[in-house]
Amino acid sequence: MLDWFTDPKQVLLPLLIIGLIVFFLKASPPKRLILRTVCTLGATYLALTSPLGATIATRGLTLLLSPDTGQAADAIVVLGRGPLAEHERVQAATKLWKAERAPTILTTGRGEALRMPTQLIQLGVPLDVQLIEPKARTTEENAVRSFELLRDIGARRIILVTDQPHMLRSVWTFRSFGFKAVPYPVEIPTTLPAIEKTALALREYVGLFSYALVGRFQPRKTSFIRLIKSPGKL
Repeated sequence: MLDWFTDPKQVLLPLLIIGLIVFFLKASPPKRLILRTVCTLGATYLALTSPLGATIATRGLTLLLSPDTGQAADAIVVLGRGPLAEHERVQAATKLWKAERAPTILTTGRGEALRMPTQLIQLGVPLDVQLIEPKARTTEENAVRSFELLRDIGARRIILVTDQPHMLRSVWTFRSFGFKAVPYPVEIPTTLPAIEKTALALREYVGLFSYALVGRFQPRKTSFIRLIKSPGKL
């Protein structure tokens, strides 16, 4: 989704072609409107994909996050996100655990949950304080599949670790399952191009809208959680 956005040729070239075609048409009010629209879309794209545009797009996703007050929690939950900022997530979780913010670390995500425990061990976090959830493929599944693991250890207050753009959707999703989720976002690596940072932020705006549309931020019932955890439901 939105992979085309990170390729300027797929965005600017069609706009240029449309603009040139319309430019050579007979003068008319629709012609002027189309040319203004094409120019506006091109300028907007260039602004959004600039370093400043990427910063603003990402900042918009963090404005509603409550600050971390340093309170203790029952568990640290590290969400998978592919290789993006994976090492930073592990480092953040290790820092929190060593600061005795929570006694347990849960890693969740298909693929990542199998890699991150090894990294945690290398950083000094023993395996016996870790919980592993290796099947989740989406933010919704992260919360669904983590629910019983956290409930079994009596966890109610959790510290969520994920990247800045992903954090708002993650916090709202976990809170819908009854957890007191404290955000602990990690920054996106500075080596990631601005255009990809903007695309990442736009994916999250789309994700927030779609999750809200289907009611995933509303309080869940335990019976519903058990239903969607049944085989074949995810």
